Amino acid sequence: MKFKQRSFIIISAIILLFIALLLRNSYLQRTEQGALVTSIHGMDRNSRKIAVLDSITLCLQAAENDFRLYTTAWDTLYFKKYAREVRLAAHLLEDLYRNEEQSLSGEIKAGLAHKKGQLKLYSQIKRLTDSLTNVNTEVELMKITPNVPEFKSYPNKVLKKTVKVEEVRKEPEVKKERFFKRLKNAIVNKEQAKDSVKTVHTEVTYEQRGTDVSSSAQQEQEKIRAFYAKLFDDLKKNKKQLTNKEQAVLNLNEGIFKNIQQLFLEFRTRERAAADQEQEAIKNNAEHSLENIDKSRQVNFSLSILAYIAIILLLLQLYRSYNKTLKANLQVKEQVISKSRFFTSISHEMRTPLNAIIGVSEQLKSTPLNDDQRAMSKLLDNSSSMLLSAVNEVLDFSRLETGKLSLAKTPFKYKRVLRELRDTAKVLADQKKLTLELLDEDAPDLLLYGDPYRLKQIVMNLIANAIKFTDKGKVSVAVNVKRNDHEQAILLISVTDTGIGIAAENLPTIFNEFSQVINSKRIDWQKGSGLGLPISKKLVELHKGNIHVESTLNKGTAFHIELPYAIAVKDTEDTVNEQTPLLSSDRFKEIHLLVVDDSDMNLLVIKMIFKKLGISYDTASDGHEALEMLKGRAYDMVLTDIQMPVMDGLELTKQIRRMDDLKKANMPVIAITGQISSESHAIYMSSGLNDYIVKPFSESDLMEKILDYTG
Repeated sequence: MKFKQRSFIIISAIILLFIALLLRNSYLQRTEQGALVTSIHGMDRNSRKIAVLDSITLCLQAAENDFRLYTTAWDTLYFKKYAREVRLAAHLLEDLYRNEEQSLSGEIKAGLAHKKGQLKLYSQIKRLTDSLTNVNTEVELMKITPNVPEFKSYPNKVLKKTVKVEEVRKEPEVKKERFFKRLKNAIVNKEQAKDSVKTVHTEVTYEQRGTDVSSSAQQEQEKIRAFYAKLFDDLKKNKKQLTNKEQAVLNLNEGIFKNIQQLFLEFRTRERAAADQEQEAIKNNAEHSLENIDKSRQVNFSLSILAYIAIILLLLQLYRSYNKTLKANLQVKEQVISKSRFFTSISHEMRTPLNAIIGVSEQLKSTPLNDDQRAMSKLLDNSSSMLLSAVNEVLDFSRLETGKLSLAKTPFKYKRVLRELRDTAKVLADQKKLTLELLDEDAPDLLLYGDPYRLKQIVMNLIANAIKFTDKGKVSVAVNVKRNDHEQAILLISVTDTGIGIAAENLPTIFNEFSQVINSKRIDWQKGSGLGLPISKKLVELHKGNIHVESTLNKGTAFHIELPYAIAVKDTEDTVNEQTPLLSSDRFKEIHLLVVDDSDMNLLVIKMIFKKLGISYDTASDGHEALEMLKGRAYDMVLTDIQMPVMDGLELTKQIRRMDDLKKANMPVIAITGQISSESHAIYMSSGLNDYIVKPFSESDLMEKILDYTG
C-alpha cells in the first residue's frame, strides 16, 4: 500500500513538473511574441516618420511655388494656398515631435507663422514701392511739363523729393548650429546668423531755381532736357536698385527654402539610415523571437506528449487500483456475508443440542436430586448458560457487522431493568467475594421507550468484564438521567471497578473484535470470546450514543456510556407491570398439539415438558408426514421446526393455509428455530406462521406461546 502511495506521489510530482515547464515555456513564448509585435510596430513607426518628413518637404516646396506666383501675379489665391501649406507643414512637425522629450514643434510652428508674416510684409512693401514709383513719375511730369513752354521766371526755391528704397544684405556666417536648431532658424528666420537685414536709406533730392526771363530759350531747353535726362536716369537707377534688392530678397528667400529643404533632406537621409539600421535590428530580433517561439513550441509539444503519457499511465494505475480496491471490497463484503452465514449456521447447529441440554437440565431440576446430583445440575446450568451467551454474542456480532440487527421499541422502566440485571450479576460477584452496587437513588424513575434487552446486554457485558478483571474491592454501577426536554432524555451509566486496570497503550484496541488484553502473570486467566466490549460499543452506536473508557493500571477501570431514549407516555406503564400468569396443568388438558421435528433431541425435550403438564400431542419427522396427519385428525396447534427433510416448516405452513377446511387452514402454526434475524423474521411472517420460538427455549417460554394462541 505504501509503495502504491509512493508511486502515486511520484507520478503526480512529475505531472506537476510538466505543467510548470509548460507554463514557463508559454510565458517565454508570450514574451517573444510581445517583442516581435513591438518590433513590427517599430518598423511601422519609422516608416510613418519618414513618410511625414517627405510630406513636410513637399509642403515646403509647394509653399515656395505659391509664394513666387503670389509675388508675380499679386493674386490672393496664391497667398492663401501658401499660408495653408505652411500651416500643414507646422501641423505635421507638431505631430512628428509631439512625444519627443524636447519638442521643437511649437517653436517651429511659431517660426513658420512669423515667416509668413514677414513675407506678407515684404509683399506689401514691394507693392507700395511699385505704386510710389509710378506716382512720383506722374507728379514730376505734371509739375514740370506745363511750365516749359511759358519760359516764365520762377522764384528761387528748392523742391525736395525723397524716395525710400529697401536694401537687403547678408551677415557673415557663424558656427554651424545643430540640426533641429538650424531647421528652426531656417523656418523662423530669426535675427541671428545667416539672417537678412532690411534697411531703407536711398533719398533722391533735386532743386528747381528761378530763371531769368532774359535767359534764352536754348538754355532753358537744355536745362529742361538735362533735368528730364537726369530725372529719368535717377528713376532708372532707383528702379534698378529696387529690382536688385527685390531680387536679393527673393534669392534670400529661395536660399532659406533651399536650406530648409537641404536640412530636411539631410534629416530624411539620416532617418532613413537609422530606420534601415533599426529595421535590420528589428528583423534580427524578429527572427530570433520566431526561432525561440519555434523552440518553445517544440518543447511544449514534447512536454505535452510526455504529460499525456504520464496522465494516461496514472489513470491506468488508478483504474487498476480502483479495480483492486473494488474487488477487495467485494471480497470483504462476501467474506462478511459468508462469515455471517457461517455464524448463523453455527449458531443454529449449536442451538439445537444446546436446547436439549438446557431443556434436560431444566427438567432434571424438577426431579428429586441428592447433593451430588444437584451440584452436577448446577454445573450443567452454568455451562449451558455460558455456552448460550457465547453463541448469542457471536450471532449478535455477526448481525451488527452486517447491519441486520435492529432495536425494539417498547416502553420500560430502566431502573427495574438495571435492578434485575444487578440481581443476576450479583451471583458472579459473590463467587469472587466482590461487592456489586447500583447507585441510582438520585436518578428520576422515568418510563423510557426503547429496547430493554439491548440495554441489559450492554450493561451486562460491562459488569461481567469488570468482575472478570477485579480480584478484590467492588464494582459500582452509577446511573443518572440528563433530560433534553419533555420528550427526550439521555441515560448516563458508569461501570467502575477496582481491578487491574488497562495500560495506556492497550486502550485504543480495547473495543476491537476478538481482542483481549492478556496478562501473562495471572495464572487464573480466563479467556472469553473477545466480543463482549465490541458488541457493547456497536450496540451503543446503534443507539446513536457514546461510550468511552478511562483506566489506570493496577487501580481500576471506568466505562462511561450515554444512551438517548424517548420518554414514554404514562398510560403505557400498565403494560410493563403485567405479570406472567402462573402455569397450571389444568389449562392444558383440553389441548391437542402436533409436533413436527426431525431432531430426536428436540422431540425428547418437548415430550418431557408435555408429559409433565399433561398435554396431548402427536409427532411427525417432516412436513409431508405432518400434512397427512392433519388431513386425518384435528389439532389445536402445530409446533414445527424450520429445517427438515422432504418438506420444511415454511412449506408445511403454506400447505396448511391452502387447506379446504377453513378451521384447519386458520389453525395457529408456531415455528421452533435456531435462526434469528430480520430477514428470517420477514420470511417467517410472509409464509403464514403465527409466531416462532428461538432455540434454546425454556419451559415457560414454550407454555406462554401455547397459551397465547390457545388460551
